[in-house]
Amino acid sequence: MPDETRRNPHVHRAILDAAWDLTAAGGWAAVSVDAIAARAGVGKRTVYRWWPSKAAVVLEAFLDRARVNPVITRATTAEGLLRAHARHFVDLYVDTELGRVFTGLLGAAQQDPDLAARLGEHWFEPRRAPLRTSTEAALPPGTDVELLLDLVFAPLHYRLLTGRRPLDHAYADAVVTAVLLGGTGN
Repeated sequence: MPDETRRNPHVHRAILDAAWDLTAAGGWAAVSVDAIAARAGVGKRTVYRWWPSKAAVVLEAFLDRARVNPVITRATTAEGLLRAHARHFVDLYVDTELGRVFTGLLGAAQQDPDLAARLGEHWFEPRRAPLRTSTEAALPPGTDVELLLDLVFAPLHYRLLTGRRPLDHAYADAVVTAVLLGGTGN
């Protein structure tokens, strides 16, 4: 993240709030550095002095707002752990401001390798690491946990991004069942 030592904290907060509000309300297309600056009541140069792009501002605003509590579960089986995390994904992103901002960032990351790397480093990996560790402990040795996690979460991301079919707890549960049992989950 950018150097905080030279920033006015009130201006910094105004810019992050503006980026968040614009993205949550209007989606990625509603956000520009000009719009962020206008909404925050600062000059465009102030924004560019602290962030290289709108993506960088929105990512910092997202990370600032998205202090998500860890998934708490008493599950000790791989199925229980994965089900709890898959349901948490649904609760976190479906029909929420966080989900709207997140999908904008994911879309933008497809064209911005730096944003993709920063999103992976600051959002995905810190959430995936504890699940990887706990799931690995619940599975037979030699299981490809990375592949397993990809197989569970890729369909959830797909439905979140496309909006073509419902993304709810029932679907999350069905995905976990299908991945672990090799069936359709029905």
